[in-house]
Amino acid sequence: MSYIRELERVFAGRLRINHEPPEAFQAESFDALVRGSTVRDQRCFAWIEHGKKYYVAYHVSQLTKTEETLLRLLLTNHQDETLEKPRWQEEIHAALREAPEPFPRAIRIEDEVEETPVPWSWPVYLIGVRPHDTPKEDTRQELQSALHSLAEASSGEFYFTYDQALVVCVFPRHADEDMHSPRETAEALVDGLVSESFIDARAVYSGAVRSLPELLLTLRRMLFVVMTAEALTPESRVLTAQGLGVYELLFGLRPHLRQAYAAHTITPSVTMTLGAELEQTVMTFVACDLNMSETARKLYLHRNSLLYRIERIRELTGYDVRRFDDAVTVWAALLLRRL
Repeated sequence: MSYIRELERVFAGRLRINHEPPEAFQAESFDALVRGSTVRDQRCFAWIEHGKKYYVAYHVSQLTKTEETLLRLLLTNHQDETLEKPRWQEEIHAALREAPEPFPRAIRIEDEVEETPVPWSWPVYLIGVRPHDTPKEDTRQELQSALHSLAEASSGEFYFTYDQALVVCVFPRHADEDMHSPRETAEALVDGLVSESFIDARAVYSGAVRSLPELLLTLRRMLFVVMTAEALTPESRVLTAQGLGVYELLFGLRPHLRQAYAAHTITPSVTMTLGAELEQTVMTFVACDLNMSETARKLYLHRNSLLYRIERIRELTGYDVRRFDDAVTVWAALLLRRL
């Protein structure tokens, strides 16, 4: 059975399917096929089957919200299977398949990447979304549905492409737009995924991007930042492409250097003796800027009990974490043990 016949069967004649768009949609662009278009109380989507373009139109009163979501997902899946991706999407996927780097070197432009046509105007800003604690393929439909909902609720246009490494959203940046808008949009997207689809995700956003080569470089950096957060700051949900500072330096170390440094700084005998108390005390102490009173309050300890812990750490490791240098040394080793 063809996809057209299957759609007609599922929606029981409530869809109008033709080779030409309805009259009300003649002037509309269908470059982003499954996004479709809305004119007054009608909606229209388009897709290609066996080399022919088809349009499905319906009155908004004919379908429930659940049925509209189902239709969008059916068309999205069919597009993924049958349509060749635009060149800009292929370039994004190719960039994300390369090894992530904290500061990627300039990409080669021998194949005229800079001349690749894109459906937006520059500058843009980017938001990358990466689900966690769930296999990414299992969340694909929910993510796409949530992004479509955001697009419909948004006053402006945006574009996205789904990659296993990072779901990439491209937002045209307007001159009158607030500089905090990217972060606010990223926060709204993460909150919406949790509340609407029960998807726990992390988002990273960029500043203004003015060309496709810059966009590809920025995406590779964004992927590195979000992977660093997954490993070392798992509580972070919304990140900036400006980065995570020293966390990136630690994450970027070669595996054998990570292991050697951690084992040299905190020996197995220290770990066995202090257990979880070591990490709990040092991490909280550093988070509190080496402030004894604040750390004691956070750990629900008397100040003297905290002092006893710190003295015991000094005796066993040789590092006095009340000194900045020693505190950073032990803190870094504890983080590297997570990798």
